[in-house]
Amino acid sequence: MKPKSGGEKMSRGIELSKYDYDLENDSAFFYGTGKKYKKSMDLDGIILDMSEDDYVMAIEILDASKKFNVLKADLQNLKNFDADIKVHKETIKIAMKITIVKRNNSISKCMEAVGLNSMNLPISDQEVALCC
Repeated sequence: MKPKSGGEKMSRGIELSKYDYDLENDSAFFYGTGKKYKKSMDLDGIILDMSEDDYVMAIEILDASKKFNVLKADLQNLKNFDADIKVHKETIKIAMKITIVKRNNSISKCMEAVGLNSMNLPISDQEVALCC
């Protein structure tokens, strides 16, 4: 999908296919395949990897257990991940929700981050999801 002119918003949902969690470094990585990498941007420890068409193709969350307020071990039992990314002319806002399984119960945790659109990404609404 090509960027629209005149400040119109692009919208896209992306289904990610893979999840890795590094227990030692407390880093969660959600990614798919088939996209060509263009650049990354860091929103306070949430790294968005962008594809050539300026859509998120992967998300890495540093200090993930602290950001979601869960134990590191809980992140090894991830059930779902959803992210809603709103790119505005000057800012980017990402709202994320994880669902983990703990003692046979599903527990959801949410977090948000906001940063500057320093790479001048086109205005868009993007949804990213992963089911494990």
